[in-house]
Amino acid sequence: MALTPFAPGAVDSRRTADMFVQMRKQGADLERQLTTGRRADSYGGLGIKRGQALDLRARISGLESWQQGIKSADTRLKMMLQSIQGLDKIATDTKAVAAMPASKVIPGANPQEQMLAQANLQGAIDFLNAEFGGRSLFAGRAHDEKPVANYNTIMQGVGQAIADRANDDGVAGTGLLNVTRTGTTVSIADDGDPDFGFTITGASSSGGSITAAGATSPVTFDVTQPPAVGERINLTLDLPDGTRREVSLIAETTAGPGQFVTGGTPEQIAERIADAMQDALESEASTSLTAASALMASQGFFDDPANWYSGSDAGDPGQARSTATLRIDETQTVGIGAQANEDGFRTLLSQLAAISATDFSDGSTQRLEAMMSRVRDNLTPQGGEQSIAQIGMELGVAASTMSEAAERHKATQVMVQNELGDIEDTNTEETVAKLLTLQTRLQASYQTTSLLSRLSLVNFL
Repeated sequence: MALTPFAPGAVDSRRTADMFVQMRKQGADLERQLTTGRRADSYGGLGIKRGQALDLRARISGLESWQQGIKSADTRLKMMLQSIQGLDKIATDTKAVAAMPASKVIPGANPQEQMLAQANLQGAIDFLNAEFGGRSLFAGRAHDEKPVANYNTIMQGVGQAIADRANDDGVAGTGLLNVTRTGTTVSIADDGDPDFGFTITGASSSGGSITAAGATSPVTFDVTQPPAVGERINLTLDLPDGTRREVSLIAETTAGPGQFVTGGTPEQIAERIADAMQDALESEASTSLTAASALMASQGFFDDPANWYSGSDAGDPGQARSTATLRIDETQTVGIGAQANEDGFRTLLSQLAAISATDFSDGSTQRLEAMMSRVRDNLTPQGGEQSIAQIGMELGVAASTMSEAAERHKATQVMVQNELGDIEDTNTEETVAKLLTLQTRLQASYQTTSLLSRLSLVNFL
């Protein structure tokens, strides 16, 4: 039977060759780690920590996504707050002008207050039509719409509304009051509708020569004897905007505005009172009632968004922030929406538009004074009323919340990145040490193998 030669060193040679291959692979991997700074080329190479690495990567991606959203929204909010600051300044400046004595109105010319209001109205429209990245900032969810109509459209609409309301309020006459005289008695009555024109809320007299009767329409003044100079009668009137005026007539020896001539029979005096009251009511209607009527008309125009507002409507102006929301972390969302038809914005627009569209061409300084005093009060928010500053504060809180979240994400991202680095990244010093150790082992193994390869029976003997 034939014998198969057997080399006792064959198995050791194969083991040695496998060892060299593994050491070379290990050396190549250490050189790659030294070059790239990474422990492995793939997640599979991370072994049991690959799942943890994937989770950390996903968390970093989420943080980066939130940070990007916050960065974009922060720029948007800064532009919105700039517009709101501009609008608030317009409101503040308008109030300051309204608090000053009205300028003398020259017939046929626009008063200074009106020209300023017209310029401010155009500026307010521009602020509310501001855009960022091609998207409107004050249109709620309707990002592709300019929310506010242009200046000319608004002026035409408000002008027509003022004219219609003036007719309904009877500003060209006596404010829907009717003055009559029967014998020694002057009677004054309103139309019974408190929403339009004057509403009578009281009558009184000084002295005992004229008796006033009635607290509501109709009221009467009965002349019992010629009054002494200085005696007066008073008629208290409510206007549709909630303000109150008192019309007074004083007995004098000569006629003048707000006066009636005493002397003569009671019937003659009653006739003079009726004529003087007619004139006084017409004057009051052309000043205070005209101003109140114009402001009511302008407010009515802006209360109806169909003539001037093209953005979306959250229904409740208090919900306007929710028309644009941003998730800033896993559990927190901030509202950064705004609508040009919010109460604070509408109030400013209506006051500016009323001043801008009212006719002062007859030179009525008293009408301008009556309007500006109302504008000053209307631009001072009462309890519960929304102001432009309040809108800015709400958006400012959103900006602050976003900033805090951004700082929090930044700190978290550093921590997560460090944790991921411990898994994925190599330590350069450690890698160099391993590589040097491996090179030393490899060199020693080569030398040992070389010596063993030169061994023979002859050399051994």
